[in-house]
Amino acid sequence: MNEISQEIGKRIRRWRLATPPPKTRRKRRGETGWRDHMTIEELANATGLTVTTVNKIELAYKSPRIESLLLLCNALSCEPNDLLPKVRGRSSTKNELLDELHAVASQMTPKKIRELLAFARGEE
Repeated sequence: MNEISQEIGKRIRRWRLATPPPKTRRKRRGETGWRDHMTIEELANATGLTVTTVNKIELAYKSPRIESLLLLCNALSCEPNDLLPKVRGRSSTKNELLDELHAVASQMTPKKIRELLAFARGEE
């Protein structure tokens, strides 16, 4: 089990538990058996995957193939980005620094921003 498979499995489970069952199977609140989430069996039927495969993906015993991930996204009405963890790398670090710079710059006067830009360009 690797961290990425574990995170994908957790996200699939969260989406499944937040997704109502198919309307043909949904019962009223007062009736026995009413539930507000999709079961593994219903998700498997909606995707064409086996119950065992869906269960193994959720528990991170198995990494989903791209085709399986797309089927799961379709059945859960979500985007692949909703199930995939964020990649931590250079680009995210750069984006974090740019966000921090933007937060600081939003509190500066235009004159101070021009001075900072001139300094960064080596004009001073």
